[in-house]
This record gives sequence, structure tokens and C-alpha cells, in this order.
Amino acid sequence: MKRLLRPVRLALVLTVLTASAALAGPPTESLSASIDKIIALLADPAYKNPDTRPAMRAKLIAAIDAVFDMKELSRRALGADWGKFTPEQQDRFVAAFGQLLQNTYLDKIESYTDEKVQYLKEQALGADKAEVDTKVVGKGKEIPIAYRLANRGGWKVYDVVIEGVSLVQNYRSQFGQILTNETPDALIAKIAAKKS
Repeated sequence: MKRLLRPVRLALVLTVLTASAALAGPPTESLSASIDKIIALLADPAYKNPDTRPAMRAKLIAAIDAVFDMKELSRRALGADWGKFTPEQQDRFVAAFGQLLQNTYLDKIESYTDEKVQYLKEQALGADKAEVDTKVVGKGKEIPIAYRLANRGGWKVYDVVIEGVSLVQNYRSQFGQILTNETPDALIAKIAAKKS
């Protein structure tokens, strides 16, 4: 009887190990590597030094830009209105929206201290899309953050859901309201004029 149980135990152990490995597929690995790089930059003493901070901030912005697919994020934030923009307007919108997000969220990212990121689960959203659920833990708080990624020659984030609120949906609603009365150029100008 004991000999029969050994293969069963082995099968159970392999199943558990396989299930754990399945949770951390390429989207999670890619996201984790990017977030680790951002955290390392923020933790670097050079980031606190006024002389080296501008160069470190430029590295941080480049690391964040590498994680996000700004064109896809922009396209989704405009929804059906994306097709109403000329290619040149789309490019200007992507640049302006990217700058708005940077202005809005960079200070929040820079306020990171000792929070830890826990990777909870990964689920496929189709052949080339996935959602990675995480939790930021620190200062007596836990903040659930889900990252939606698409594989475009590498896994890139196209939406972030913080405490159940989608960044894309939030902006799509705002942009949609503006575009009911205004032109794409007027929306781009408004976004470019916003500091945060």
C-alpha cells in the first residue's frame, strides 16, 4: 500500500509545483522585472542626492516608459474616438497623454519608501493578453493593483486597475465628454496644458 501511495504523493507534489509555476508566467515575470528595476532606482542613494537626482529621474522615467505601451493605453483611453483622430493627431495625443500621466503619477511613484509588491495571480485574457493581480503592502495599508498587459514583442502594460478603478475607463469617460463638444485638437491642447 505504501508503494502505491508514493506515486500518488509524487503526482500531488508535481501538481502543486506546476500550479505555482503557472501563476508566474511570462507576463508576471516581465512585470516583476520592470517593477524591481523601478524600485531599485528609487532605493538608490543617488536618487536622494540633489546633484544626481535629475539623471536618476531620467532613468526612472525611461524604466517606467519601458513598462507601458503608451500607444495602446492611449488608443483604449479614447475608445471609439481613436479612429476620429488623424495619424498625426494620434501621435500628438499619445505624447500629451503620456506627459499628463507622468506629471500626475511621478510624484506618487517617487514617494515609494518600504512598500512591498506581492504578485497574487495571473490570468490569460486571450492569446496575447493577461492580467496580473498584485498587492502593494506597507504603512499599514494594502492596495490591490491589477495590471493588464499585451504581448507586442514583449509584455507591456496597457491598463492599470487600482482598487477596482481602471485608469483607461476613467480617462475614456473624461475624454468622451470633452469630445462630444470639442475637436481632437482641442482635447490634445487641453491635455498638453494640464500640469497634473
